[in-house]
Amino acid sequence: MIMVNTEKVIRVQNVSKNFRVHTERNSTLKERVLYAGRAKYRDFVALRDVSLDVTRGESLGLIGVNGSGKSTLLKLMSKILYPDSGTVDVRGRVSSLLELGAGFHPDFSGRENVFMNGALLGLSRKEIRDKLDEIIDFSELGDFINEPVRSYSSGMYMRLAFSVAVAVDPEIILIDEILAVGDAAFQAKCMNRLRTLRARDTTIIIVTHDTAAVERFCDRVVWMHDSRVKMEGKPINCIQSYLATVFKASNEGSNAMSFERSDTSETSEEIRSLNGTDSSEAIDAGLRWGTGDVTIDEVVVTSSAGRGLVQCGEPLDITIRFSVKQGVNDVDFGIEIFTADDVQCYGTNTRLDRYDTISLIQGSGSITFHSTDFCLLSGSYWIDVACSAADTQAHDYWRRATQIQVYSDINDVGLCRVPHEWKLSIDH
Repeated sequence: MIMVNTEKVIRVQNVSKNFRVHTERNSTLKERVLYAGRAKYRDFVALRDVSLDVTRGESLGLIGVNGSGKSTLLKLMSKILYPDSGTVDVRGRVSSLLELGAGFHPDFSGRENVFMNGALLGLSRKEIRDKLDEIIDFSELGDFINEPVRSYSSGMYMRLAFSVAVAVDPEIILIDEILAVGDAAFQAKCMNRLRTLRARDTTIIIVTHDTAAVERFCDRVVWMHDSRVKMEGKPINCIQSYLATVFKASNEGSNAMSFERSDTSETSEEIRSLNGTDSSEAIDAGLRWGTGDVTIDEVVVTSSAGRGLVQCGEPLDITIRFSVKQGVNDVDFGIEIFTADDVQCYGTNTRLDRYDTISLIQGSGSITFHSTDFCLLSGSYWIDVACSAADTQAHDYWRRATQIQVYSDINDVGLCRVPHEWKLSIDH
């Protein structure tokens, strides 16, 4: 018989948390004297009567739009913040990765910060010294460990913070989106370490917008919405409901994502993060290159489920809208699809598909890739698009041009569904 651990290591009961947001500050000494006590502000409700239990060894994912209360809840669990009402009971050694650079002194070296951060996590100097080589090796910082952390990139910060956090043998680890800043190889290394911790019955709570990672890693998901727990349960069920709501708002182009809140800037950012990289941002980040003779203006993914949301097994359209600076002959249009971990799933172009030779005159146009039966399984996927010359020189190659979320009613495993049927025969 399988024994299920039901010990509650985190209990959040009827918790509410408000913040005062100043809409007009007294910036000068004169204003402070004349208008003392009359600064304008509004109360922002970050959490409203939230209750939640987490058991030992559970991996819990917190999802929701920006401003829905996910990070505030994690800070309450780590005792960085305290509730205005209700109680938060946490039992066990907690290691937190909440904000990039939190717990680090910019003028100290990486090595010195390891000792300071370890002390904050409750380790003695001898315990830290015993784990120092392991921390440095895992971080892969090499000689940079002796440099001031103010000279570190965001990825180096993340490497050091994660290496310290997992080295202290935590009973509970809280992670708020920090892994998103690392490169793909180190992210995979971090996820492997988290799986090792999970196998040791470590409780792990993750806040992230990467729903594919949540579905693969977490036992349970909590969807935060309008400062409350909107839904909790199996990852696939919560993620499908959440994504359907996000993309419905994106399709309608309205303030539906406000969920009765007046400030929609955060939710607009959420929609942008799900739809892909902005054109100018892609160029700045080295995700876009080419001659410029043909420029891809927009990439639109549509299906019966809505823009950017796809149901496995249903039709899918990827439309590339482009502008032609000057006439070009014999060009190809292509797409490539990658997982959130940057694993290539599929790629094709008009030449490989033996489409008619394409010649373009100055102006604009569009071309659509149509799949009658899109078979990738549930998860988050990036789509690259390109227009290239016959010699494969890119007129415009756009990495991570857009993102899609695929959901499925059947819990297959792997990357794609293979068309099949089962036939049973019994010999008598």
